[in-house]
Amino acid sequence: MPSPSFDDAIAANRKAWDASAPLHRGDPSWDRLTDNFANNPDFSWFDPPMQAALLAIGLGGKTVAQLCCNNGRETVSLINLGARAAIGFDQSEAFLDQARELARIAGRACQFVAGDVHAIDAQYDGRFDLVVITIGVLGWMPDLARFMAVPARLLRPGGRILIHEEHPIANLFEPKQEPPLLVRHSYFRDTPFVGENAIVYGDGPAPPVGAHYWYVHPLSRVIESLIGAGLAIERFQEFPDNISKTTDDPLAAGRLLPLSYLLQARRGI
Repeated sequence: MPSPSFDDAIAANRKAWDASAPLHRGDPSWDRLTDNFANNPDFSWFDPPMQAALLAIGLGGKTVAQLCCNNGRETVSLINLGARAAIGFDQSEAFLDQARELARIAGRACQFVAGDVHAIDAQYDGRFDLVVITIGVLGWMPDLARFMAVPARLLRPGGRILIHEEHPIANLFEPKQEPPLLVRHSYFRDTPFVGENAIVYGDGPAPPVGAHYWYVHPLSRVIESLIGAGLAIERFQEFPDNISKTTDDPLAAGRLLPLSYLLQARRGI
């Protein structure tokens, strides 16, 4: 099957995410999430490495953007951790409805903007001290260089981008098949994985929602795309934790592989 065009892939992925949104809203995890935000003004959804990196940067007085913010749980967490303002951008209006609900529950005045993240309005250029990208964003991007140009223009001079992502090594395996650590895909795969079922976390129901496309980006491409966008790498760490899984994962057994990473870069003054 030939790879879709850039525009076709973006449109298909948006449709799949919109169709998947009700499954997330109906999952028991939503009730736990709303309860945490309603009852704990300091609650944060971030994993420990990302939270530690955010606190090290310091969020006090800062304006932060989150690209592909999903249901806003991390955007709201940014305010809980001390950010002055936080704006979440996402292509799925259905998920942003959940994000706005979550912000109301938490009593936080976050802003959420719907649309293709590659086409964020120029009014937002140079407005942010920090741009945050978290798990599962980069795989939905057909062209990483085109994507990284967006946070580069959103940042103020001296502003930072902080990425906490799944390690591309995780894409080499099919952990539900035996043996789980058998390499089944190339690290340098140049065609996207094609899915048909709803995009859900864990092992909940995943009915068909239409084709959607997941792209593999070697770490070298991630780093080169940041450099190409004029951003200077400040920090890079790898971890054996698979942050893309909510259930036990055979890839993480024995903590043998790098399954996630944290990368920080800065726009020049």
